[in-house]
Amino acid sequence: MTLLATMQWRPHLGPLGCAAVMAAAAAWWWFVYQRLLTRMDRRPALILMAPRTAVVALLLLALFEPVWMVETRAVNRGRLLALLDVSSSMDARDDGQTTRLARARDTLKRWENSFPASVAVEEMDFDTELHPAGHSSGEVVRGTDLGGALAALAERQDISSYLGVALLTDGGDETLDNPLLPPVPLYPIGFGTDPATWNDVAVAGVEYPATAEKDVGFEIAVDLRAHIGGGGGFARSLTGLKVALDEERAGRWSPLAAQPVDLANQRARVKFAATGRELGRHRYRVTLATVPGELTPLNNVRHFAVDVQKKSLHLLFFTRELGMDFKMIRGELARDPGLAFTALFRTVGEKFTLQGDRLPGDEQLEAGFPTSEKTLRLYDGILLGSFPAADWTDAQMRALVKYVEDGGVAIFLGGTDSFGRGQYAATPLATLFPWRISSAEGDLWLGTFPVKVPPAASGQPMLSGVEDALVREGAFVESLNAVGPLKPGAVLLLETRQGARPVPLVAMQTVGQGKVLAVASNTLWKWATRGEGLRAAFGLFWRQAVRNLTGKEEGGRVFTVKWDKDAYRPGEEARPEIHVVGPSDAGGLRFTGSLSRTNESAPLAVEPLQGQANTYVAKVRVRRRGEYVFRLTASRGDRLVETYEKTLSVAPRADEGARLELDEGLLKQLAGRTGGRYFAERDAGQFVKLVAAGLAQKSVFVESSLVQAGPWFALLFVALLVLEWVLRRRKNLV
Repeated sequence: MTLLATMQWRPHLGPLGCAAVMAAAAAWWWFVYQRLLTRMDRRPALILMAPRTAVVALLLLALFEPVWMVETRAVNRGRLLALLDVSSSMDARDDGQTTRLARARDTLKRWENSFPASVAVEEMDFDTELHPAGHSSGEVVRGTDLGGALAALAERQDISSYLGVALLTDGGDETLDNPLLPPVPLYPIGFGTDPATWNDVAVAGVEYPATAEKDVGFEIAVDLRAHIGGGGGFARSLTGLKVALDEERAGRWSPLAAQPVDLANQRARVKFAATGRELGRHRYRVTLATVPGELTPLNNVRHFAVDVQKKSLHLLFFTRELGMDFKMIRGELARDPGLAFTALFRTVGEKFTLQGDRLPGDEQLEAGFPTSEKTLRLYDGILLGSFPAADWTDAQMRALVKYVEDGGVAIFLGGTDSFGRGQYAATPLATLFPWRISSAEGDLWLGTFPVKVPPAASGQPMLSGVEDALVREGAFVESLNAVGPLKPGAVLLLETRQGARPVPLVAMQTVGQGKVLAVASNTLWKWATRGEGLRAAFGLFWRQAVRNLTGKEEGGRVFTVKWDKDAYRPGEEARPEIHVVGPSDAGGLRFTGSLSRTNESAPLAVEPLQGQANTYVAKVRVRRRGEYVFRLTASRGDRLVETYEKTLSVAPRADEGARLELDEGLLKQLAGRTGGRYFAERDAGQFVKLVAAGLAQKSVFVESSLVQAGPWFALLFVALLVLEWVLRRRKNLV
């Protein structure tokens, strides 16, 4: 069957060459015609020119070579894979009569005699893995691993030989981020009815921290939902329901708390308080009581886990005068579950108060800032407020300098009594500041000072995720210390301007084996009050700064590793970012990565991240559920510099049936990404028509050159030459 016929031109010369030939032919024609007019009238001359004109036209036609393109349909023989979801959520009788699985199997039966004879249909089942047709995992609750099933298909060597994959499913229980897809079109057929017609109660969501501190309480918020569209008095059963929180201990579930809940309004939220008493991974379960007549109890339970950690980073905040910066910084650093925050401040006279996390041996702090660096070594970093140099003793200053030189971290906040304004220029602490100071330093500048990241600091790990927010939110500060220029070797992180003069706002430098960060303002804290964007940037900056300065990020002395997610599902791609700690350490570094599982190991490419200096990224595709070990090594020449390892637990995070609603959005997205098409359950017959009209046939293009197809061109050329000879003979021109 011919579908389309078109003409195409394929000239043997370029545009300029073709134009030159046509111009020459026109000039030749005009010259010959004018010569004939000197010997005969116009009409005989035109008759005599006609054969010559036709000959030249044929030669030009050969030069441009027209090709006749004809598109036809031919039978496309091949295989179509029908992949059936046999997970427990497909057992829901959401139409009031039959299960989703039964309706899907009935669809497959109707397809048996509907497809063209040229298309062979193969069937497979899947739950958490791929199975031959008619088989499943055999578990009481059969989970869904849509991402893992598609990744397994993508790994099949013969998958490219299929015409496509018909995916009969209700979708997954969670969204898939960048899953690995087979290289053939997906045609999902979605099974599921409108939730508004159900009688059902469910745990709609659970909010909990991924990590928590040992012996520190945390909150678990549970969202509950009810559908009452099925009638039959179901709504009257939704009061006085019980929601329970259990913790797994020694392989058994132990009750922690329970609350009554009223779902008469179809939505409710309850909160539980929990505390991790032991280090490690703690598994919890939230259960909503089953209501007689509800669609399924699958979505009445939700499992989750919280990693309980001890605080690995200890920070001491010392000041003699409390201000708003203390409150805001403490609040944001408290969001880091691995950070212990201790505050030491003066109350009355020379009496001091010690608040927050206590450490063995910190009793000396109750008398004020210590005079021995040994006590300071209890902490990974010292954060110092604004107060004058006269409030220090020489022994305290020497202790802080020795602490930094031996590898400690000091962070100085700006204010009316900081740096040169606080008369620090003639003290031992002046060597710690990243900028030059003077005893003649004036008062704080007040006003509106826009903040920006200098080009040299773009991509710095402390500013990851902060830089864009500062630009987007138009960040500024309202005060500035009139500090001098940066010292040699200091690194500028944030800057602003006072009139036409650039002024450093945040800078750091290395002193001995330690590091120092300084902030030349006492209004940076106001970012936390100026909208969610700046508040998030403020907190992110402080948490990343403390961890980067102290080296307490994942990684070590040479590089740190930042993961884009806390956990991964089968088929997803992980993209860990590797930040070289200092620019001087980047030269000559070579990274090598690998991903191991049981007895298998595969190398990973580690490549520089475009636009970010000293930053690399590895792309880790985790195809199947299980425990994986990610290993990263940094080498310089033949010398191994540092090694990093992390265990990745890959599995679906949501319980089977947790999201019982048909996920049409996900299925449409999968179809679109593979060049397929989504069909609702009621339109499954349209897929058969698509196969018959499209997949079962293929387009075939046939080319035919009008010049070279057959002898007609040569015969016509000879005939025109003979005709011209005859005409010239009659005119006695031969």
